Amino acid sequence: MMPKSLPSTTTFTPVPDPLLGELLKSIDSLDELKCILRALWHIHRRKGRLKCVTLAELKADPVLRNDLPPEEIEDAMTGRAQRGIFARAVVSRERGRTTIFVLNQEVHRAALRRAVEGKITIPETGEEWMADPVSTKSRPTIFDLYEQEIGMITPLVADELTEAEGEYPREWIETAVREAALSGKRSWPYVRAILRRWDREGKSDGKFGRHSAEIDTGRFVEEYIRVRGRPPGV
Repeated sequence: MMPKSLPSTTTFTPVPDPLLGELLKSIDSLDELKCILRALWHIHRRKGRLKCVTLAELKADPVLRNDLPPEEIEDAMTGRAQRGIFARAVVSRERGRTTIFVLNQEVHRAALRRAVEGKITIPETGEEWMADPVSTKSRPTIFDLYEQEIGMITPLVADELTEAEGEYPREWIETAVREAALSGKRSWPYVRAILRRWDREGKSDGKFGRHSAEIDTGRFVEEYIRVRGRPPGV
């Protein structure tokens, strides 16, 4: 039975804008669209730097398998369904080789290349690398948090937030957004400067790396000015 309304705990899955535009017009198969949307759902629930979905997971997916046989799921994902939305590779695991899909963006393709090279380990079971569904419901998405603490999300900021999710731990992004808000520097360049600083010098227990907060704040401002050409708030 379908619910009368969406519950207040409903979570959301980001969908690439091209899929809602020109790509959508080119998709004439409902089964293909189901595979694409379900793959996006799996990918955005993934934790870690390699945000992907395996072909085996899609074939076993309870939403897809009731309507589609495994061979049709494979055909959709490895052929028609890619349409520039996904990048695909075959990687090795202890139990054999597996086909994985990532979003077709450079940051995710780079992670995919590292997986192929064996520099990123892919767990044997999906449960080992899926985000905790309980915690997902109890905390806002990165996009929600940004809008709550910083302000409206532009298409450019949305793209950069998506890339940041592939580059940094979620906890880092959440903390950086809150740090920027508490400092009164509500802008994406300031948040990005914090993340880059932590990536270069390390981060421990929510604090900055080797330098004091005073020094780090000054360097964040310098980074902001370098990127935007003006001080924060001007």
